[in-house]
Amino acid sequence: MSEEIETIRAFVALSLSDEVKAALKVRSIAYQDQFSHMNIKWVPYSNYHLTLIFIGNIPFSEVDEMEVLITKAVEGLEPFELEIGETALFPPDQENKGVLMASVQPNDALLTLQSQLDRVFRMAGYDLIDRPYRPHVTLARLKKNKISPEEFDVNQQPIKTPINQVHIYETHKKDGKVVNSIIRSVQI
Repeated sequence: MSEEIETIRAFVALSLSDEVKAALKVRSIAYQDQFSHMNIKWVPYSNYHLTLIFIGNIPFSEVDEMEVLITKAVEGLEPFELEIGETALFPPDQENKGVLMASVQPNDALLTLQSQLDRVFRMAGYDLIDRPYRPHVTLARLKKNKISPEEFDVNQQPIKTPINQVHIYETHKKDGKVVNSIIRSVQI
């Protein structure tokens, strides 16, 4: 009999402070009230994060290697600030699965971090999704619902947050709900 290998569903991301999550929660609650008549899957506030690269299902034993790769990718980088902006829809035409998201201003520090992580993980043999990076915080998944961009408040105040760590997250289900947990952190 072969021994079963423990696997996890992993991604590399930036965490958000409790204050930032609280500000996004206020925004989300307003939209939940506004669109309460629709079958929309709202992301739990505790799961808010900014994905840098999605890994997928891997053996748990690879987490140490992932931490080494992240350490290599952040070498020479400095802590930076993120600016979370207005709520938007993606894709804008909502022809595919749509998401309601808080857009993130793509500054040079963020884009450098993301591209270095992408490069280092690809060189290590990870099969990453090949698409342009669009930084955002997912607030909801629209399923088959359609929402017009005109239904959003476009005068939302930007939310700024300092970034000084990169995290390996694990996604799992607990009591029927998706939970994202940080399992390792690397200082920038």
